[in-house]
Formats: sequence, C-alpha cells, structure tokens
Amino acid sequence: MKKRILAGVLASAAALAAVSFSGCNNTEEEQGAHKLPEAELTDDDDTLTILSWESNSDMQGLIDYFCEATGTPKDKVVWKKVGAGGEDARDGYDDYLLGSGDADLIFCDADWAALYPNDERDFITPLSSLGLSESDFPNAYAYTLKVGTNDAGQFVGATWQATPGGFLYRADYAEEYLGVKTPDEMQALVKDWDTFEQTADKLAKDHGVALVASEGGLWQIMQCQRTSQWVQDGKLVVDSFATDFIQKVKDYVDKGYVTKETQWEDPWYNVIREGKALGDFAPTWGVLDNDTSIAANFAGDEKGVLGLCEGPASWYWGGTYMEVCAKCNSKSLAKKWIETFSINETTMAEYSKKSGDLMNNKKVMEEVSKDTSLTNSLFKDGIHQFGVLYKSADKINLSVTKYDSVIKGAFNNAVQGYAIKGTYASVDDAVKGFKDEVAGTYGEIV
Repeated sequence: MKKRILAGVLASAAALAAVSFSGCNNTEEEQGAHKLPEAELTDDDDTLTILSWESNSDMQGLIDYFCEATGTPKDKVVWKKVGAGGEDARDGYDDYLLGSGDADLIFCDADWAALYPNDERDFITPLSSLGLSESDFPNAYAYTLKVGTNDAGQFVGATWQATPGGFLYRADYAEEYLGVKTPDEMQALVKDWDTFEQTADKLAKDHGVALVASEGGLWQIMQCQRTSQWVQDGKLVVDSFATDFIQKVKDYVDKGYVTKETQWEDPWYNVIREGKALGDFAPTWGVLDNDTSIAANFAGDEKGVLGLCEGPASWYWGGTYMEVCAKCNSKSLAKKWIETFSINETTMAEYSKKSGDLMNNKKVMEEVSKDTSLTNSLFKDGIHQFGVLYKSADKINLSVTKYDSVIKGAFNNAVQGYAIKGTYASVDDAVKGFKDEVAGTYGEIV
C-alpha cells in the first residue's frame, strides 16, 4: 500500500475546507433526498416538553435560565428524559416518538443530528414550521448551519452552542520541557502538522514525554479535517485520508508522540498530571472552570497550571441541536426557546457568561471575549477560553451524513485495534474490520 505523509493529506483537506459552501449538499443530492413536510403546529398545550437524555449536563441550566429570562413558570417546561446518555437517546427516541407522549422539541447530539432530518417517518418538521429560517441566524457559525440542514436543503436544526476545540496543555510542564511561557509561544510549536510532529519528536527524544495523552484526542481533531462524506451514493468511502490516518496513529504511538491511554479513564488524567504527556485536544465544554471538566481533571487539585492554544487545525467536538417535533403543540414556547438561546443576542451573551458555553453567534462571542471580568482559575494567569477559541469556530468545515455516529465510532475502533490494542496486524486488516463493523450495522451500505 502506498503511504503518504499525513501532513500532505491534511494540507489538501485544508485547501478543500477553504472553498466556500452555501448549503449542506449539492443540487443532485437535494433532488433525490426526502423532503420533510411542514407541520401545522398549534398552541393547544401551554407546557413545553423537551426530549433529552438523563446525563445532559446542560439541560437543567438551560431550563432555569429560560424561565428566569422569559418569565415562564418552571412547571411549564418539562424535561422528558429518554435514555441515560446521548447514544441511548438516539435509540430511544424512536419508541417515544411512535407513541402518544407529548414532545415539542428534541435534543440531538451533533454526531446524529442528521438522523431525523433525513428520516422518512417525518418525526420532525423544518424550522419554517415555527416561522424561522436560516436568515434568522445571520451570525451563526457556518458549520452549525450546515449540520442543521438536511439532505433536501431544509433548515431543520438550531444549536445555541459552538464547540470548537484547541490544544489543552500543562503550562508548568511546557515551560519546564520546552521553555514555553505563553499560549502564543505554545501555538508556535504546534501551529501546523509539520511543526506539531517536530515538537512531538523533541519531547519524546529529550524527555520521554508524549505531546498528546490519547489517541482519542488526536482522533477528534483529525476527523474534522476529512471533508468528504463517509457514505457517497450508498457506498462506504475509505479513501487515502482514512488509511493514512490509521498508519499515522500507529507511527505516533511507536515513536512516543501519543500514549496508549484511553480517554475518560484515570490513567488518561494521570499522564497529564504527572508530566508524562504534555496535553491533549479538548473542546469548549472540556475546558470549563468547574470540578468535572477535562481541564479540571488535568489540573488535579492545582489551579493556574493549564494553557490553551488553537493547535494545528480548526475542529469541533460535540454540540447539541434542537429539532422541532412534527406533533409539537406548544408552538409559541418552542419558538421562544430557540430564539432565547440561538437568536436573541442579549440573552445569548448573558447565558454565555453564566454557563461558560461558547454561543453560536460570532458577534456575541466577539463581544463576550473582550469582557475582562471573565477568567478561568484553571489556566495560567486566569486567561479565559473564549479569547482563544471563538475565532477558530469560524474556520470549521465538514460534511455530515445520518450514518456518521456509528461509522466514526467503527473507524476509531479500527484505528485503536491496529495502533494500540494489536487486534489488527496491518492497515488492510484494520480497514477490513472497519468495513465489517459498518456492514453489520448498515446492510444497505455497499
């Protein structure tokens, strides 16, 4: 198999990402896609029912703020918990929506936000059924509008949050190992993939330290550089970008650029705390100033020991999209909810400062990022993440399908199988395992 340097592939991807886009898919795809009918929504019910999963840490804060900001009584907003986590909700919404239970809005993870907008069962309806269109979100980050548009070109999902990521690192160890004293100096050492690899090589050879703590973090940024869809014309596309990435991760692990630790387990946090890895890639929600964020776990009991820079490329991880149920019977409240968090710049700014969310509005975030009263105790000198990340969200480009949640998970399983676990002996074996897993889930994909 012919191998190419990943940096070259990423450069090509970056060039593609620079091409402007105006919708989700091309005209041919739109013509053959399922178009959701507009629903005649009513205000027969004065209670807003929102479907989400039990572990959604944003939900209660959103409800509390909405009721406070709009004067809506708290008993008029119901959080219907479907499943323990996001993937459980993906599987559980079907049964709920097929039943007679009340549902006005549903919350969907970014990875499967395209599922219901392209589903012929018509569980949801376009935002136009609320009298809203893409033009009502003029300052939203472009990638979120793309995710919120279905294959038929209909605008169907809005999100209040943009979730760009950066390179989160221990500032104290960066100064010890690399002489780095500021985020700008760190950025200069990871500004592109060639420089990133040079810095990783220096850390590994001089100090026996990995630059990145997990393959999972590397995967999050890398997957956002792939601008072609995983499924095209009903066929699974495994291109050179995918195969090069599998090999590159193996090379990184073998050279000590990335550890074998698994995200969300204690050893992942410990390699950062102990200085065995300098940092990892983390999104906006991972760097919040609280006791449970990724950043808090990297810092341990210490304060002011972290740094954050953009890293070698723009990317995002996560986000929650709000879609309107076709049987919504609280139209006015549903519209008010979306306007409060995704359109009204005053309430968006207030909620951002209150929650730490990077809101899906470039104008709002430009102003909020200038607020010198905002600090993050986990970061050196109390710097705040908004100043680093709000611009990077505008550079994100991607192409999504309704299959992405499962396919990306299957691909990462293959990467780990070859690069870390030794399940596969070669890239070709890993690709075969990937294809087999996808075929086992989606029999209709060639």
